Amino acid sequence: MVAVAIRRDIAAGDLRRQVRLERDGRVASRLLALAAVLDGVSREQAARLGGMDRQTLRDWVHRFNEAGVEGLRDRTRPGRPCLLAEELLPELAALIADGPQIERDGVVEYRLSHIRELSRRHFGADYSQGGMHAVLRRMGFSWLKPRPIHPRTDLAAQEAFKKTLPKTVASIQDQHPNAERVEVWFQDEARVGQKGSLTHLWAPTGTRPRAVRDHRFKSAYIFGAVCPERDTGVALVVSRASTEAMNLMLTEISQAVGDTAHAAVLIDGAGWHSANDLMVPTNITLVPLPPYSPELNAIERLWQVMRDTLLSHRLFTDLNHIIEVCCTTWNALLNQPGRIRSTCGYAWAAPVKIS
Repeated sequence: MVAVAIRRDIAAGDLRRQVRLERDGRVASRLLALAAVLDGVSREQAARLGGMDRQTLRDWVHRFNEAGVEGLRDRTRPGRPCLLAEELLPELAALIADGPQIERDGVVEYRLSHIRELSRRHFGADYSQGGMHAVLRRMGFSWLKPRPIHPRTDLAAQEAFKKTLPKTVASIQDQHPNAERVEVWFQDEARVGQKGSLTHLWAPTGTRPRAVRDHRFKSAYIFGAVCPERDTGVALVVSRASTEAMNLMLTEISQAVGDTAHAAVLIDGAGWHSANDLMVPTNITLVPLPPYSPELNAIERLWQVMRDTLLSHRLFTDLNHIIEVCCTTWNALLNQPGRIRSTCGYAWAAPVKIS
């Protein structure tokens, strides 16, 4: 075998210096082999030095002559073709999104094994468990726990509320011409008590971790309101939910609203939100949400963050301890820049600017 001439515009010393900077071990081995050739070492010995045979070294010499050091890097390999053509993925995604039928499929939710069977049955694509998991990720699917909805929830009413909210806010604007802008606030209450909740945590596979959970019943309520536009909020912690507490909450919101603004406060149908003796400040207009629609109240997402990260797995000694922890938790979230805006910001509830 006739040795292929190697380019000599790059010295052996330069190649060895490149080895010290190279993070890919395979490229470093090839550089050492080529440096040895440039130093006059036989091709057979240089190949052994680089951990390859002479024919492989010959191939790398060709690549080095063509592209220099970059030619020694492994080229991207196309890999095996996908079992399911790219244009069929939307159809598979639609089948998964539709969910199973108990009469037809015998299950109430699709697990990974069921989706693999779905792929085999409809498309003849027999994926492994890991392969199907990768396909699901590529299609944008995740293993999520659904949020429960009330049987009487009216999804059409919810969509209509989202679409008509700008008109509602514009109407509030017309009724208060002295205000320069209308701020959209979300108000709700969260119960925090000794009989708390558990959340997920990382633990060794195959184990069942334990966490403290109280079985007593002392509790308090956080009356909270947030304005995502301004990334701010106010709250009160009280021992029970009542119209009196709601009146105090409205006073807090009124003081937090901008000096030249009017607040449209979105509320649910709790009794103390519509009581006859409720006193609504002049710079606030209450906007009721559709019935059974907690998912439209953005502050509910903040309650979930609090429970998942700051309030779960807690042991409260008494009511005063609960109130203290609630105040500390609320202040901790309020002191995180961007927290309320990112957690509670809904595009359909964007503020209306007054011209």
